Amino acid sequence: MNLGSKIKQLRQTRNWSQADLSEKIGVKQKQISSYERGHSHPTTEVLIKIAETFDVSLDFLALERNGGNVQGKIKDPELLKYFEIIDGFSDEQKAAAKQVLELICFKNSVSLLAGTK
Repeated sequence: MNLGSKIKQLRQTRNWSQADLSEKIGVKQKQISSYERGHSHPTTEVLIKIAETFDVSLDFLALERNGGNVQGKIKDPELLKYFEIIDGFSDEQKAAAKQVLELICFKNSVSLLAGTK
């Protein structure tokens, strides 16, 4: 996933408009649109502000990951998209998401053991 797509996805998960994000990081709304469409790239300073605003790492934003990581192992693109979104959550939100996933996995394990799946 490219930088523009990540910015758009992170912005949309928070229900922010481009104008909302532009105000938070101190650039014009047209610039956010340009980043999301891939027509321009933020400066390092703006990229740092974006990462801080979304509470994600610069690596997450700037690098298109390939191969031996989670993207290379998860075959369902929709599931991968959700994990990438969750990765941008606050620690508290991540903990809640992990609890939900843990319950789903536990329920699946119980169903397999009981032979009902």
